[in-house]
Amino acid sequence: MASIIAKVSKSLKGIHFPADKEKCVEYAEKNMASDDVINTLRHMPDEEYDSMAGVWHAVGQMKQ
Repeated sequence: MASIIAKVSKSLKGIHFPADKEKCVEYAEKNMASDDVINTLRHMPDEEYDSMAGVWHAVGQMKQ
């Protein structure tokens, strides 16, 4: 799980929060993120995230 969180962090580096799920996916796609990162972001809850910590939490919850 730590590796996907690191990949998500790298793919979203520089994103401005707040950001909803769709904005996170689009930003990662523009940064040419790997398929596993894009799929992970697409499966996050459809809500607005205030920080990268919120994204990390959502990703962590999905993997449990």
